[in-house]
Amino acid sequence: MAIHGGIAEFDSAIEDWQAYAERLSQYFIANDVVDAVKQRAILLSGCGAKTYKLVKSLVSPQKPTDKTYAELVETLNNHYNPAPAITVSRFKFNSRVRQSSENVAMFISELRQLATKCDFGNSLEEMLRDRIVIGVNDPNIQRRLLAETNLTLK
Repeated sequence: MAIHGGIAEFDSAIEDWQAYAERLSQYFIANDVVDAVKQRAILLSGCGAKTYKLVKSLVSPQKPTDKTYAELVETLNNHYNPAPAITVSRFKFNSRVRQSSENVAMFISELRQLATKCDFGNSLEEMLRDRIVIGVNDPNIQRRLLAETNLTLK
């Protein structure tokens, strides 16, 4: 069987864990690696010494081989991407103002990204609208937005 592609060691200085895990999943698909034991072996043998040492400490007193591939990926996800406190996420969202070097579309895109961790639920569109009006940082644009009686993001 021919091997398609390759996976380098994980290096948190150049790639986030989520992207590495996604690339690893694509490697499994390209090479028809469906057996979870093989997936775990590829992860543990290819992740690099630093990441393997981290995995060992995260799952201790068990061994990495006692865990499933899915459990190892979840453990590393939780380590590298801990769920931020909603209060912190909302603080970042509500503190964000448009930078002078960024256009409004870029500002909105950044707000949408920040909002993903805020758990706004059904009020997301209203929160985005309000934050755009407050943070647009251009008095002319802000006046035009405030003049709208039924301002929406659409």
